[in-house]
Amino acid sequence: MAELPPVQIVAAKDDVPPPYLTDNVVHNLLLCLAPEPAYLAVATAVSTKWRSVVHSEACFGRRFRLDYDGPTPLLGFFSNNAAGPFFTATGAGVVGLAPPEEAVSAGDGSVQHIYDARHGRVLMDGREDKELLVWDPLSRRKDFIPMPPGYFVGEGYGGGALICEADHGAGDDCHAAPYRVVFVYCGSDRPPTTMASVYSSRTNTWGPVATMDARVTFELKQPAVLDYTVYWLVNGRTQIIEFEFDTNSLALFRTPVDLPDIVVFPMEDGRLGYTGMMGPIVRVFAIEDIYEDGDATWTKVTTLHLDAMRPSQSYQQVLDSDTDSDSDDEEEVVLLLAHQFGPKAKKDSKIIPSHPPTIKSDNDEYNHVVIRPRVIGFIEDPNSILVRNELGVFMVDIESNEYEQLSQRIYFTTVYPYESFYTTVGKANFNDPVLIDHENNDEQGLQQLEPLNDTILPDQENIGGGISASGDGDEQ
Repeated sequence: MAELPPVQIVAAKDDVPPPYLTDNVVHNLLLCLAPEPAYLAVATAVSTKWRSVVHSEACFGRRFRLDYDGPTPLLGFFSNNAAGPFFTATGAGVVGLAPPEEAVSAGDGSVQHIYDARHGRVLMDGREDKELLVWDPLSRRKDFIPMPPGYFVGEGYGGGALICEADHGAGDDCHAAPYRVVFVYCGSDRPPTTMASVYSSRTNTWGPVATMDARVTFELKQPAVLDYTVYWLVNGRTQIIEFEFDTNSLALFRTPVDLPDIVVFPMEDGRLGYTGMMGPIVRVFAIEDIYEDGDATWTKVTTLHLDAMRPSQSYQQVLDSDTDSDSDDEEEVVLLLAHQFGPKAKKDSKIIPSHPPTIKSDNDEYNHVVIRPRVIGFIEDPNSILVRNELGVFMVDIESNEYEQLSQRIYFTTVYPYESFYTTVGKANFNDPVLIDHENNDEQGLQQLEPLNDTILPDQENIGGGISASGDGDEQ
């Protein structure tokens, strides 16, 4: 038998840490998170590696938006009501957004008028009389636009709408995409004239002015955008003005019935919807034809019953309790995030709960006072209207009549919903507690980031305490 070679004893090397999760593994784990921006903001605070994955628009951001088949996350809504809050948060991990200082009056501190909020941006008046402001609350970008040709100061509010030019089917980031602003206004010429023009962020210029021989007064409501046409309620809710991009033209037609608190909105089937209160119920109509003389034919679509949203003695407050975790292991942090906030809902799932919420109003002075319900806005996806009563604000699905309570506040007469995914454009408006630099793998690798003002904060309780400002979120 051949003699075995002598056994060589090799001195043990210093302990080598196990390999970190690869970018591909982290990438696939983070794709399981829910779409609300706060959760990806939490993920960026775990380590520089995680942050680099999330901030890769080509490799992660576009894929994240494409993989999510549900509606864009609703983060909250803005309001022009001086008696109430400027912004009301409704999304997970979202806190109040303060208005940009350029939109706050230097005299009395009032906030300028909001015209529209769409695809992550807000259109509002600037501080100066002759400028508009396109504000991105998440990236903090502010674009100041001069008023269109022929705009006459002192003629009341016009009608404005934001049109995002991102390729949503390809997963484009709306915050980085070009946009257009449609503005309809009254000129100072006689006879009375209504004018409209379109501003392009690509050219930073206004296009040709469209005119119509009539003067209108705009209702302070959301505009409805259907393909290449925009609609606003005007003249005491009795008429609707329409602007068509293709023909650069204005038209005016009558509403079907005089309902209080009317809202016009785009329906899923491509028709223009029209809804308002009729006693204790909501009537929903859809336009069929518009004639040259200004008449229009409408058809009744559905009736929404709001009885289940009225307060009763049987209502009890229900509080959500989240399971806490002391673990700071990377895998457990990911699994906890994915378990509590994902996987993401698909389009065929029910976005609105099938059972009425049992939440008692926190406004004690209103618990025994009946407040007339109002339709205060709409959300395009899921196709829903926003209704306010003495319990707060509810989102009501037009197809199923199911609803979800968004807020217990009751100050609102009109709101502008704010929807957005996470964005890496500019200096994103989030609070990142700590980044851990694993390239250096030592205590000197800790970086304390300066908190941002007016931030959207990750809800630390809801992630089980797995990420802390002391650096306990280190990868294993």
